[in-house]
Amino acid sequence: MTSAVPRTSFEVRSPDGAIRRTGTVSDGATVTEIDSPEPGVLGYEISTADLTAGPVRIRWTWPVDSAVTLWRATQGSRRELPTDWGSHRDIRSVRSAPVASFVGVDDLSPLTLSLSSDVRGCDFAVGVNEESAEQLVQLAVDDVEPVDGIYRFTLRIDLRGLHFADALRDVTDQWTAELGERIAPVPELARQAMYSTWYSDHQHVSAESVEHHARASAQYGCKAVIVDDGWQTEDTARGYAHCGDWEPTSTTFPDMAEHVRRVHDLGLDYVLWIAPPLIGEHSKAWDRFKDRTLGYVDGLSASVLDPRYPEVREHIVECCVRPVRDWGVDGLKIDFIDSWAWESAPPAPDGDCETVDEGVELIMAAITAELRQLRPSLLIEFRQDYVNPRLWQFGTFLRAGDCPMDAVENRVRTVDSRLLAGDRAVHSDMLMWHPTASAEAVAQQFIAVLFSTPQVSVELAGLPEEHDRVVRYWLGLMKDHADTLLRGVLTPSRPDARYTQVTASGDSTTVVAAFANPVVRLSAATPVNLLVNGGHAPGLLVEGAGSGPVQLVVSDCSGAEVARSTTTPPAGLWAVDVPVGGVARIARV
Repeated sequence: MTSAVPRTSFEVRSPDGAIRRTGTVSDGATVTEIDSPEPGVLGYEISTADLTAGPVRIRWTWPVDSAVTLWRATQGSRRELPTDWGSHRDIRSVRSAPVASFVGVDDLSPLTLSLSSDVRGCDFAVGVNEESAEQLVQLAVDDVEPVDGIYRFTLRIDLRGLHFADALRDVTDQWTAELGERIAPVPELARQAMYSTWYSDHQHVSAESVEHHARASAQYGCKAVIVDDGWQTEDTARGYAHCGDWEPTSTTFPDMAEHVRRVHDLGLDYVLWIAPPLIGEHSKAWDRFKDRTLGYVDGLSASVLDPRYPEVREHIVECCVRPVRDWGVDGLKIDFIDSWAWESAPPAPDGDCETVDEGVELIMAAITAELRQLRPSLLIEFRQDYVNPRLWQFGTFLRAGDCPMDAVENRVRTVDSRLLAGDRAVHSDMLMWHPTASAEAVAQQFIAVLFSTPQVSVELAGLPEEHDRVVRYWLGLMKDHADTLLRGVLTPSRPDARYTQVTASGDSTTVVAAFANPVVRLSAATPVNLLVNGGHAPGLLVEGAGSGPVQLVVSDCSGAEVARSTTTPPAGLWAVDVPVGGVARIARV
């Protein structure tokens, strides 16, 4: 429900009314305050009849003295408080998402702001204003899904001071309610471990190597194999000049349908990588589409197809449908879609599509509609930073961006993705390690991504016995506690320090991974607590263990039990000797 009078300005006020600031929207747009059922959450409906003359601009300032970092949908390893002149983010349907959350050292958010899922494109800038010592918010919305010829969206401002994860959860709840039945169903398989060929094979992939990896990974409980780049080209120079036809090479994949059938016989589903925006000059389709591109990308050795052309969309849809229809694959890893987030796109061609983002969504809608007729349990992988809620209509799982062998970055990226994924399954970047790595180093790769679905990309056949025990233990633990790890309430700490601790709480079990903070507070309401030592030194310090007896079982990084006792924890801090990469199970008795 909204108030009666639309205006070109609006008031932002603290829950107690002590702080008030006036915000503005640009000429041609109106803003109407939405009645909020919860004090401290402000909502505004903003509308315009025309976006061709320029974006809708929104501006206000707000004092945020307690914040040490600004959490954003795409931020990489930098966790700073940005300046207003250095904070601009070009957000599109295929890149990032319109949300930001200030966070203090206590993990509370004094201000979380977001735009509704109607928005397909905007410039999103939030940063320190040097002149006022306040945070300046500047939003410029240039692409909105229209309804009855009107471009309408909402601005949500949360000033309740919640834990930042709770504030972000409420944002995704709003997006979920807005999208409703348009959200793609997530099959259970999307939350189970998978094998990827990328780091193990790169472009040197073949039917023989895929079947080899499928056979080995099935023995470790993997439920699907993701065949990455290389199946469509004999060129292994890591470029994309041969992309665009999306046909298997005759030398390495001579009979794709029969090959997929053999993988199915091993008990695994088959997911195939494809990069539909790209077309290379060595493809057969180049001459047909070379004049229907957004431009050439030197780093990719390919051009980016312009999705505003109907014939381009038809070509891409056919290329994506063919693997499922003709070869029997179970899903697609659709990659490089952020290359459609093209700055300064050429003028729109005559036709049925005004913006690039609209064309992209038409492609995705057509692909998924056809494929779900063929495979109701269709798997579609997107990669970080394809995290916009508009993509929830199409994708079923989201993989952390590439960070080979970097356990810390994999931790940060999977947690970031979980915080904004709604009900989408979140996968780790593919796990890899050196053949001579210590058992603890291998375990740390799994611990880093404990709150996501693991993808593995090492040679599993013939693993050293020490590595074999570690891999089996952690894949088993992640499977056994999937309900808590993947569906429990996720509460990470200190995003400014790249998450020093992460907790997932379920009905009967709480799992805490301690990375840079060894002091763990137990949940008094949970019968079982699993404490994982993801740090570099042995030992954890436990608070809140209570006055009654508990059973303590400690295991090392490979799951071997090293201690077991029934004890009454001391008052205050309780030192528990947990090896690096190990787990302490504390159960109330």
